[in-house]
Amino acid sequence: MNSRLSAALLTLGTSLALPLLTQAPASAVTVTINSLTYDVTVIDRAYAGNEDLFQLPPQGQMPWWGDSTGDIAADFARQVFDQLGSGSSAGFGPVFAYEFTGGAVAGISQSLTDPNSQSDVQIDPASPVKYATARQLLPASVPGPLPVLGAAAAFGWARKLKRRAGAAVTR
Repeated sequence: MNSRLSAALLTLGTSLALPLLTQAPASAVTVTINSLTYDVTVIDRAYAGNEDLFQLPPQGQMPWWGDSTGDIAADFARQVFDQLGSGSSAGFGPVFAYEFTGGAVAGISQSLTDPNSQSDVQIDPASPVKYATARQLLPASVPGPLPVLGAAAAFGWARKLKRRAGAAVTR
């Protein structure tokens, strides 16, 4: 009886949780730009009072910041496409802000329906907006001798199995 109740609760919990998971936008998206991998997420705040976030890493969280052409921000936005969900403007994703100029934050916002459509935006620095941020992911390192030791162990194990198989045939 207890196992049936547990199974029923598990089934109910799963059926309730799955629709929620499929509707929620991804909390982070991994993209690769110029052979560097980044984890891209969204923050919802104003530029004013948060200027430290709008800088190049390691101080800031926008590796595209300072590129006055917006090309790097556009590359990030294009790769992310619709994976981060809606931004502050209907039909567009979060803003990839790339510079502060003329009293406004300049950025790129990617269309959520057309991967080839982006919008240049100028944002009031006091207005809270959904901005994209990114942090670089470092490659996982494998200790040097580990693969060699693994290969040696596999070779020794294979020889042991071969001897056992040979001994079984001669009996």
